[in-house]
Amino acid sequence: MKPTQEMNISLVWCLLVLSFAIKVLFSLTTHYFKVEDGGERSVCVTFGFFFFVKAMAVLIVTENYLEFGLETGFTNFSDSAMQFLEKQGLESQGPVSKLTFKFFLALFCSLIGAFLTFPGLRLAQMHLDALNLATEKITQTLLHINFLAPLFMVLLWVKPITKDYIMNPPLGKESVPFPFGRLRKNDCSSIKENEMKKKASDRSSSVAWTK
Repeated sequence: MKPTQEMNISLVWCLLVLSFAIKVLFSLTTHYFKVEDGGERSVCVTFGFFFFVKAMAVLIVTENYLEFGLETGFTNFSDSAMQFLEKQGLESQGPVSKLTFKFFLALFCSLIGAFLTFPGLRLAQMHLDALNLATEKITQTLLHINFLAPLFMVLLWVKPITKDYIMNPPLGKESVPFPFGRLRKNDCSSIKENEMKKKASDRSSSVAWTK
């Protein structure tokens, strides 16, 4: 069997971790739905619809701005599924359409958002309590950074920010690539060669002007 045809075992472990996490969140949310007098049920439903609309709006954005890789992933999944069905002697245009796939993905995101509603509120309350107890400015700054760290991680999915300002930060008139935070040797040599050519051209132009 070729290495490309082997199954990636790490996907199994990722699916197990994801299933256990969803199970815990689901059991936690069911306790809020069992309360009849409180308004926890309406809060979960409201946030579920809010995240559903938000997920649908995010999925409309093209891959030029949000680098999720859904288009290539869906294409590879459809091709592999069609090949599997053809080997079984079945004719099919694909398992599901792209619109159906995005609809179920948005529905899954809305469920995750509804499950994380009250844990998110508890986290915000804990952040406020920590800020009230902290007296030093450095501690408060670190608490703010810790609270906003997930937002910074989400912004890395935005393609213009990642590609233009992190991978290729503009330094002066030239953009220097920074793969993994370090310059490559070829990039350093090319930058030095460009600088030497520029100096040589400036010298030749100055000599021609004096003549």
